[in-house]
Amino acid sequence: MRILLDDFRIARRHLANAPGFTIASITMLALGIGCSVAMYATLNGVLLRGLPFPESDRIVIVQAHDATQGLADAQLSTVEAEQLANATPGFDSLAFYWWTGVTVFDGEHAREITTQMVGAGYFESLGVEAQLGRRLRAEDIIADRPLAVLSYAEWQRGFGGDPDVIGRRIELVDEPPLEVIGVMPAAMDVFSGDTGVWRPLSKRLLPNDSINRQQRTLFMLGRLQANVSIAQANAALAARFVALREQSTAPPSGWRATARPLLDDLVGDARAALWGALALAVLVLLIAAANVAILFDARQGARRQEQAVMQAIGASRARLWRGLLLELIMVTGAASAFGLAIALISIELLRELARDSIPRVDGIAIDWSMAGLAIVLGSVVPFVAALAGSLRVRGQPVDAIRAGGRGVVGDARHSRLLPSLAMGLSTVSLISALTLAGGLWRLQQVDPGFVADRVDVLQFFRNGRDAFVPFTEQMLERLRAAPGVSAVALTSAPPLSGIGSARVDVAVVGRADAESMQASLRRVSSDYRRLLGTQLLSGRDFDGGDRRGAESVATINRTLARRLFGDASALGQQLRVPIGNDGHVTCRVIAVVDDIRNEGLRAAPVAEILVAFAQHPTNAMSFLTRSNGTGEVAAQVSGVLRAIDPRQSITRQYALADVVANELRPAQFFSRTVGAFAGVALLLAVLGVYAVATLQQQRRIGEFGLRLAIGAQPRDLALDIIGNSIKASTAGVLIGLCVAAFMLQVMDLSVLGIDAEARTTALLAGLLSMAFAAFAAATVPALRAARVLPMQALRDA
Repeated sequence: MRILLDDFRIARRHLANAPGFTIASITMLALGIGCSVAMYATLNGVLLRGLPFPESDRIVIVQAHDATQGLADAQLSTVEAEQLANATPGFDSLAFYWWTGVTVFDGEHAREITTQMVGAGYFESLGVEAQLGRRLRAEDIIADRPLAVLSYAEWQRGFGGDPDVIGRRIELVDEPPLEVIGVMPAAMDVFSGDTGVWRPLSKRLLPNDSINRQQRTLFMLGRLQANVSIAQANAALAARFVALREQSTAPPSGWRATARPLLDDLVGDARAALWGALALAVLVLLIAAANVAILFDARQGARRQEQAVMQAIGASRARLWRGLLLELIMVTGAASAFGLAIALISIELLRELARDSIPRVDGIAIDWSMAGLAIVLGSVVPFVAALAGSLRVRGQPVDAIRAGGRGVVGDARHSRLLPSLAMGLSTVSLISALTLAGGLWRLQQVDPGFVADRVDVLQFFRNGRDAFVPFTEQMLERLRAAPGVSAVALTSAPPLSGIGSARVDVAVVGRADAESMQASLRRVSSDYRRLLGTQLLSGRDFDGGDRRGAESVATINRTLARRLFGDASALGQQLRVPIGNDGHVTCRVIAVVDDIRNEGLRAAPVAEILVAFAQHPTNAMSFLTRSNGTGEVAAQVSGVLRAIDPRQSITRQYALADVVANELRPAQFFSRTVGAFAGVALLLAVLGVYAVATLQQQRRIGEFGLRLAIGAQPRDLALDIIGNSIKASTAGVLIGLCVAAFMLQVMDLSVLGIDAEARTTALLAGLLSMAFAAFAAATVPALRAARVLPMQALRDA
């Protein structure tokens, strides 16, 4: 033990006597460990930790898709949902639900509570019991009892967390009151978001006529039976759809239903991107470890004389090796501590950057397992360095009587291999970052089909009140007169919002062999297109004559016109459209407008049909106002609504430009995260090349002095250093280039708008950047070599 303590003190003294080496090694390893731990904490919080529900891997979301129309992730129609919920094999439970809202009024202010109306089996599918009281039962739903289950947040907000809330009533505007029977735990928020109330969705509330049953409005949740796979569940769903088509008299369709794990539905495209970001963080750690190995390897060459003297006076090679290992353990131990501190800081930055970009951000945290990971990562490096040969004792006893002991930096093989490895890994990370940055740039160039600047949206549902058209006309008139407002329009669903829109089957009148085409239905006012700046391709806008009693007219977008009529003109054509309570309505096409990317900037435009709100009003209302930039418009808009009807609640009020910005946030998060990792990786790789070039220049001072003395030019020495550095880097860069090209080829990056041209651009930019980095890293040591004084160099040799 005493010998070990002596070795520890000697190792500490050696590190203290080489502060530059010690600080550089600790800093590089700390950066690698900090990046890896922070990214793993993010991955763990979002993906690996699972959902806070019993056996959450068995919970699935069921959605409809139609490959023939290119439609995916759609809701189910009433008849489909009822058939699937009726004892589909492979499921313990299946339940349908939809989103709505209820309005409460305290005498001064109206407030909307987001509500899920649920069918039997909803809570059973999630496996969550009530925190207080009880859940809704099947008999409650069948009987459509006026009952409510509160979310934890609504219990705190609306009832102050009163433990005696069970049995109290929620007084609603224009609806019977609801009796509170239970409070759900806060864990429900992971799935239900800002839902405040769950209430029964009985069959009598569902559209049950042949027209409305074609509309896709219902969501579905289920729990798989034990040991049933997703593939088996999808086979059972497919069989159900086959039976449903055989029972139906409607024309055959391409609709199918598939199940996907709830976690996959919540996380979406973030899964692959998070794993990719973690891989790049690990690359940073590997580059840092390679650099530390380079420094230790080089330091061993510089300490050959010292090691020879130690052996000459009686020290064994085993003890010298143990001392070197202790030095490395002390370095990695300090790096683990600093790396954990870097991870703590990085986690806060990542959490803020990820907010509104990826789900489950609040689950990202550093815990004891993350601290353990930092220690493990730090502990692995010494053993890897030992296996790589960086801790070999270079000096021999005979070297003690030789002069100087100067020579090349460590082992020539290690001097080339480790920098090449670091440059290769850095090449992969840099090209990945450039590819994502290119995807983000392309996404920012996508034309959404409308102008969002200075457009504010006031969205709400008006239930059980007076006629909708007189109310909307009064609102539009008041808003046009509001100071700072330059244009006003009304729609049932604003751009990039699914709230208030519906997907319906549209068919061409008189075309018997034509299959119905699924399209998104929106009701709009006459100024809707002009306010958004969407291009009118042909025909006319809605006008004051398009009212109840007049011929029903419709505007279709470019995508629907192309799918229904090809190159022929759509103007004057008649379409049969199921429009809510109006039934199947025949609408004459009066215009074709350009596409709006209402499914998101990364998705292709879908088919859409617009009808006049005044002809087919609905309770879903979104008032759009464009300001002239002279004042605050949002407060005036909500003030106009309160003045007309103080009991009307607001579902959402926001700037349309913010919604467009939200579309870019996931790409921005991953682009910035990967870019930061790539920047650190490139810095570390450059430092590795610089360190080797510098040590090479220092160790070859005698050689350079002799060459200068016999007539060599300074530029020859500089080119020698640069050439050796570039040779050591070239192999790594080329291998990294090949690895990155393979990764970009096999990965599906179309969701980011990354095509073959974008990949090629990223590869070329990465190659040029790495070549410049390798050259720049060797330039300073090369200039030093060119300024060597021959006589001084020979004296120091």
